[in-house]
Amino acid sequence: MPTPKVELAIKYFTAPQVRKRLGLSRYQLDLRIERGIFPKPTYVDTSGVRYFDEQWVRTAKAILDNAIQVEA
Repeated sequence: MPTPKVELAIKYFTAPQVRKRLGLSRYQLDLRIERGIFPKPTYVDTSGVRYFDEQWVRTAKAILDNAIQVEA
């Protein structure tokens, strides 16, 4: 498993941190990025670790907040 670089982890959120902030599973986050619902990660390093900045998180949160809520 790739390890986040310290200098990038200080400046950006990693995918697990983003999932926790948005309340999504790994599958839900990956699927939304893959389908273009969420923007691409802010930065992807050579090891494949994805990094997200605060603006990315705000944008994703706004997308989720504006999504149509389906009652179960």
